[in-house]
Amino acid sequence: MRSDILLIFASAVPVYLIFGVLISAALAATTTDHQGNVAADEYVFDGALFRGSAFNPHTVMQLTHGESISPGRYKVDIYINNHFFEHGDIRFIQDAQQHIQACFNTMQLQRASIITLIAKISPKTETETETETETETENCASLQSLIGAGSSHFDFKRLRLDLSIPNSLIKQVPTGYVNPSEWRAGESIGFINYIGNLYYNHYAAAGFSGHQDSAYLALNGGINLGQWQFRQQSNLNYQQHQLHWRNLRRYVKRPLPSLNSELALGQLNSTSRFFAGLSFNGISLHSDDRMLPNSRQGYAPVIQGIAKTNARISVQQNGQEIYQITVAPGPFRISDLFPSNASGDLNVIIYEADGSRSNFRVPFSAVAESVRLGAFKYSFDLGQTRDTAKARIFANLTSQYGVSNSITLNSGLSIAPHYQAIVLGSAYTHRIGAFGGNLTFAHSTPQQQAGQMGWLLSGNYSKTLQPSKTTVTLSAYRVSNTGYLELSDLIRLDQSTQTTGMFRPNWMQANSRISLSLNQSLGHLGGVYLSASAQHYRTKQPNDSQFQLGYSKSFANGLSMNITATRLKRGFAPSHPGAQSQLSSTASNDQNDAQNNTQNNHQNNAQNNHHIGTETSFGLSIALPLAQQHAQKSHQLMLSAYHNAKQNDYQANLSGAVLQRPDLHYSLGVNYEDASQRSQWNASLQKHTANANIDVNAALSPHFWQAAANIQGALAIHAAGVTFGGYLSDTFALIEAQGAQGAKVLNTQDSKINHAGFALLPALTPYHYNTIALSPEGMSSQTELVSGQQRVVPYAGAAIKIKFSTHQGFAFLIQSTFENGVAVPMGADVFDQSANNIGIVGQNGQIYFRSEQSQGTLKIQWGASQQESCSIHYAIAPEQIRMPLTKFSAICKVGQ
Repeated sequence: MRSDILLIFASAVPVYLIFGVLISAALAATTTDHQGNVAADEYVFDGALFRGSAFNPHTVMQLTHGESISPGRYKVDIYINNHFFEHGDIRFIQDAQQHIQACFNTMQLQRASIITLIAKISPKTETETETETETETENCASLQSLIGAGSSHFDFKRLRLDLSIPNSLIKQVPTGYVNPSEWRAGESIGFINYIGNLYYNHYAAAGFSGHQDSAYLALNGGINLGQWQFRQQSNLNYQQHQLHWRNLRRYVKRPLPSLNSELALGQLNSTSRFFAGLSFNGISLHSDDRMLPNSRQGYAPVIQGIAKTNARISVQQNGQEIYQITVAPGPFRISDLFPSNASGDLNVIIYEADGSRSNFRVPFSAVAESVRLGAFKYSFDLGQTRDTAKARIFANLTSQYGVSNSITLNSGLSIAPHYQAIVLGSAYTHRIGAFGGNLTFAHSTPQQQAGQMGWLLSGNYSKTLQPSKTTVTLSAYRVSNTGYLELSDLIRLDQSTQTTGMFRPNWMQANSRISLSLNQSLGHLGGVYLSASAQHYRTKQPNDSQFQLGYSKSFANGLSMNITATRLKRGFAPSHPGAQSQLSSTASNDQNDAQNNTQNNHQNNAQNNHHIGTETSFGLSIALPLAQQHAQKSHQLMLSAYHNAKQNDYQANLSGAVLQRPDLHYSLGVNYEDASQRSQWNASLQKHTANANIDVNAALSPHFWQAAANIQGALAIHAAGVTFGGYLSDTFALIEAQGAQGAKVLNTQDSKINHAGFALLPALTPYHYNTIALSPEGMSSQTELVSGQQRVVPYAGAAIKIKFSTHQGFAFLIQSTFENGVAVPMGADVFDQSANNIGIVGQNGQIYFRSEQSQGTLKIQWGASQQESCSIHYAIAPEQIRMPLTKFSAICKVGQ
């Protein structure tokens, strides 16, 4: 039925589309000069071609002048020099020569980085039509008036507006640049993310039995007030008949666009890359790369050279072109390369206009500390430590600066009572690879001890060998002596002294560590990876080492396999938290948890000797698709086997969509250990809905059984009520489309407009264009989207409300004729009872419109006199009230 409606609607669109073929036959390309001669540009239309049919003279007059549209506002795709710019509203006006042309304002052109000649535009001109609405009378002017050059071409069939602008009139901005004036702070919308878990298990072994039950609810969310954003994290835990509420964090933050930074105050985690993470109460200020264009984020070299002519510059990496631009004669500079995850030198080729060419290479390898030429990044934390026996005031300041394509300078300072540390380092890019190194000096005075001093040297290396497609990553650190402490180490030692009355030496720190990672692509044969690490401790604990070798391969039929071999030599498994912070970008709160767990593990291991032994294991896993490779329809069988000196472990798991439903997934598995000769069965069922994700699972073995249920979702609180949805990121959107219940939010898993006219879009990309679109499929036939697509640019942390306009009411298709049986003129304007223009008459007198009233009167106008108008009365019969489209014939009474 919907396809029928679309076909009918297509037949009732403006007459300018319907007559495409007729017009080309009826128009003679002739132009008359001052002498009365005929030239080949002007069109003369012969109305006699419309034999047996009435027509609108105003429309024919437009066709006579070669115009294919009437003045008004149209939603179009705008292309600038054949590159897509945006989808938006453009107003078309009639100039003094009776030609229709696009009308722009300075804001639109400035948004497109086009240089304008005037700052203000004159008010509405007399040549504009008198039937424009108030929204269409905004000040605007032609492209020529605004920039003195350029041209535009509108393809009405494709609703595409092409602008041709000289390069000299386009501001050179980085690729992906978004004008900060377009950034939106959003509305004051509160939101809460929640994760709930219920767990129960019963066990029986060695003559005893027992059970455990627990419940957990995690909450995080906040509310926005302008650019200020309040956030909180907390959880509720029930276990062993005890209920505990814990607040984890509360803080406020806001973006600082003028500094490309973000400010936060409250219960925070330190953001430094070069010092160990700490939980603290205080203030944090750090640069936010997300405010930069994509082409300025991350690391990429600046390319400089000289062109002899108007030259085309091509930049290639690993044999693939990643950038192209045309430059004028003379020096050129390319600073907006997109960051690439792949290493590999850049080959720059200069194609000159005279046919000659030249090329040069730019080294490109990067480590985590690398930043672009001229880029500056910093972080500053100030406050008191949290979740410690005694709060300690501290301050951390770090910075990174790109001195050149090859060199990045790093520095940092950490200060607290009885503690000082300084970091100096650099990242260096060369043809043989990228090197990074940092040297940290620390001075501390633990309780009941004299001052002590030490240093930590860390370094890393990364390189991709293009011919062999081999990627090598190496990292290492070395600690001078037990005198080196991170601030977190000092706090723990002081707490230990206060608790036990004894000073515990810093024996848990590793003295040195080295790790190697190698990835080798074998093309269609698969890939090999190798990782190895070794750790040496300060005291007599045995050293740790780990070696893993793996091979993976995916086949054309969807089958994939992975083979691994691992050898571990473990005596004692602590890791130095400070060094870990040098070598990874793990979040601060995860680092804190890891530090606490590490300390507990150290204590337990210390009581049970230090040496665990050497272990060698092998693993094989095979993923076998059991159906066609449609994402929502496939079923997969996963078979795995693991072997070590103590036992063999075999696993099988079957998963897929239930009844080919993309929102309902199952998993069935079995696990068998030959050493204990025990089998364990498990099953789970996941349901994805527009309001939440639900998961239930259970496991069964001879000695225990377990069951659990999880729910994850979110709710947003706004002026119109509460809207439920999937788990929300920090930046999200609330969509309003009244009457569009059932419309799907595109590019989301389950978001749909609910009965109240709202939906949640879980995630937006901050400081970049986000296109939000609705699909009318599933929507009521009595509702029509005015526009199904919008574009927004949110601040980080913003909650954006996006409103889609809809037309609601009954859809009509009327076959209109006069009393003598002649069809009402094509192209005649159609007005409702409130004198609103709701469309035009289509082919053979067909009128399509939508009305909120089940009955009323239409006025059709094709001329200025009373006799050039008529009226039609329409009404819906009771049996047609639920039909998606009401069709009938009607007599249009002239002069009424």
